[in-house]
Amino acid sequence: MMKFFVHPKRHVALLVAILSWVIAALAVSVTFFSADSSQGLLRDFDNLFERCRLSIETNSEFDHEGLEETEVLARDETWDRSDKQQAWIRAGSELYTVLTEWTSANGTTRHVCRVKFADASRVLDEVEQALLLRRFLIIQTKLIGKGTHDVDRKLSPIPPTVNAAFLLSTKNPNGCRVTNVINFNPDGTHFDATTGEQTVHPCRPE
Repeated sequence: MMKFFVHPKRHVALLVAILSWVIAALAVSVTFFSADSSQGLLRDFDNLFERCRLSIETNSEFDHEGLEETEVLARDETWDRSDKQQAWIRAGSELYTVLTEWTSANGTTRHVCRVKFADASRVLDEVEQALLLRRFLIIQTKLIGKGTHDVDRKLSPIPPTVNAAFLLSTKNPNGCRVTNVINFNPDGTHFDATTGEQTVHPCRPE
């Protein structure tokens, strides 16, 4: 009866080859998974940030079509005097929006809309940070190119936070200057993108 015999050295070489192939296949799978995950994150960011921006810049009701109302997390700050908050999320998304209507001590009502992670423990890796910042800057460049927005040159960075911002060129219908800002920590422990009526300028019609 014929028996198959593999020399020990060839046996080891064969195992190494198989192991290398498995590792390579896993690496490719992880790469594709990461790319797909990042694309999903960017799509959700685009969708929610645009809804925030349009709501605040046009002083209109937030478009929550296709979203579910959710709980506002405790980590969202309490504003100056009184506030009303609502949160919306798309099923399966890591990101959600928090809308805040608050009244300052002088009686002025302002509006803020933030895109944040629903999981407070979520940590952004360096690739995700770069992709989200790049996407924000692409949106900024397109809007400035249309002549509707300007770079916010008065934005003050607070190290180690990374941030960027652009402004609506004119006041919104509520008579407020509107800023769009992205903030994140390099260690990935904090992220938000905000569209808000500025407090450094009074809100009154042009």
